[in-house]
Amino acid sequence: MADKVKTAILGFGRWGMLLHKASLDCRHLEVTHAVTRSPHKVHEYCQEHSLKLGDDLDHMLGTSAVDALVIATPHSQHYDQLIAAAHANKHVYCEKPFTLSGDQASAALIELSRAGCKVAIGHNRRFAPNTLALRNMIQIGWFGDLVHIDGVFNASMDQAKGRWRDSLEESPAGGMTSLGIHVVDMFINLMGRVTELSARSVRVAPHCSFDDNTTASMVFANGARGHLTTLTSTAMRWQVTLYGTKGWAELRDLDTLMINPVEGAHETIHYPGFEYPALATMTAALDAFALDITKDEHFPVRPDEIEHATRILEAIIQSAQYGNSVDLR
Repeated sequence: MADKVKTAILGFGRWGMLLHKASLDCRHLEVTHAVTRSPHKVHEYCQEHSLKLGDDLDHMLGTSAVDALVIATPHSQHYDQLIAAAHANKHVYCEKPFTLSGDQASAALIELSRAGCKVAIGHNRRFAPNTLALRNMIQIGWFGDLVHIDGVFNASMDQAKGRWRDSLEESPAGGMTSLGIHVVDMFINLMGRVTELSARSVRVAPHCSFDDNTTASMVFANGARGHLTTLTSTAMRWQVTLYGTKGWAELRDLDTLMINPVEGAHETIHYPGFEYPALATMTAALDAFALDITKDEHFPVRPDEIEHATRILEAIIQSAQYGNSVDLR
């Protein structure tokens, strides 16, 4: 394998193009191919960046010029594409959600493992400097006992109207597949496994076919509680607040950390250069994926965490539909 992992992006819409732009600063990964259903829409861009462009996934998977695949397609297509990548012995970086069911996630992860393929997921917020600082605070015991976490990811999804996200199949439980899944991963990152949850998803002021107000209450294995909110009919907001017996700290966007100890002064730390969409976090995630492939430096989101997040997503969808509490133990 060459110094840089040769990679193809599958799905070259808005997010696929952002991933390519982020890859331009990668030290260990190079995007060489793009596969999309509408090549004519990105032909000029791909020419400008010397990307081999096509619309045939099987053809791309059959070439030895590509080591890895970045999947940035509609959620419902991920499972079949993950399996195809495993059968072609291609490492995979998949955008979230990984799949739409826990059993599919488990099956895909097993196939990729059997093929000796590395797997990563596009939770770039794990690589934001405020998140890394907060994780370090947990590790050094700054919080004392962890007691609660609140997470919010809201955004106006008017731009989804009439597009592929504007369907109940692709967007069950409102904004969970596009927004809330980020909160789920951050909860796992900071608090560990979820053992029980209940959720509600309703239409208050929707602009698309899916719900615009989705909430979930969770119980963690460590006994702490959590609450997730995702709204799709308001301005963007990313906020995660972690509470412990010694104080609380809060992530705001990808560039701000607020710290409030029980004893001591309140502090707000800003990290310039990480304003949304914070391409540097995507660059770091892609490079971490490449280093897992070339040097076995494990990607920060473990396969079991990918599966667990998918089962949480599935449980939220089920609970919102039937009004029941779901046991995840």
